[in-house]
Amino acid sequence: MKTTLLSRFAALLIFSAMAFSSINAQNPMCMIGDATKYGWDKDKSSPLTQDGVNPSKFYYNAYLNAGSFKFLKQNSDWVPSWNKGATETAVLKRLTLNDPDVSFSNAIAGNYAVVLDTAALTLSVTPMSEPTAIMFNTIFMVGGAAPNGWDLGKATELTKNPTNPFEFSYTGALVVGEIKFPVNRNWGWNQDFFIKASDTQMQLVAGGDVKWNISTAANYKVTININTLAISIVNLTTTVNETLTKEYPSLVSNVVSDQLKVENTSNFNYRIFNVTGASVLAGNSENGIINVSNLNKGIYLLKAENKTFKFTKN
Repeated sequence: MKTTLLSRFAALLIFSAMAFSSINAQNPMCMIGDATKYGWDKDKSSPLTQDGVNPSKFYYNAYLNAGSFKFLKQNSDWVPSWNKGATETAVLKRLTLNDPDVSFSNAIAGNYAVVLDTAALTLSVTPMSEPTAIMFNTIFMVGGAAPNGWDLGKATELTKNPTNPFEFSYTGALVVGEIKFPVNRNWGWNQDFFIKASDTQMQLVAGGDVKWNISTAANYKVTININTLAISIVNLTTTVNETLTKEYPSLVSNVVSDQLKVENTSNFNYRIFNVTGASVLAGNSENGIINVSNLNKGIYLLKAENKTFKFTKN
């Protein structure tokens, strides 16, 4: 009987962990409140970016109004929510509507770097030096040419440039079809989209449906700037299966322990950023090799040879 109960308990724990993982993947964390761009409309809440190593840690690096805010899971009800605890840095998880509902407050409008840890129940909100308002923390891509097609709930998230918070990019395969750029995976088709104004310029329109056409299946670098509204779509290869040519450096492996090796290049200046955009290492490589043994485990971005690479330090 004891063995049976233990087995059932273990199975329940495994099922609960799987369920939580599934919910977390489908319902990423978001910020809501009058300090955010779209106020208290939870269907238009602002997505946070999840840490690649610590799934309980989330980031928001963009503009906040003066006002209040708290955190929800997207596509969820008003509970659970992550509210203000005893201090401005302590987070309280609100499980029922009868629990205290105390929002965080932001006194001065501006750009902020927000770090939420839903396991440690901590929050940090730090002013950013960029004076121009960064209106979106995340940008996504949908369309027949995109990796997940027209499935808005699985729209491909673009990578924010750690040295330019207005620049987002995608590097990878696109097939023949169309693309446009929503600011959220969960609002539906009437949300704000960055759509085509010309081959090199965008416009932000609610429910907009003017798209860029990809005429050749290939590997592309798509770069957009939400401040200047510039867009660049560069074909890196002639076919999806073609290996990148020597003029495009690449990482030998994007999972490393002590040394980071960049192929197709020799010595170069580099800078490495963590997921919050802070510079953690810089210098000059030796025969394309960078010593990263002193970095903590985690996800990093390497900027070298006018390219940006993502890698994991084990």
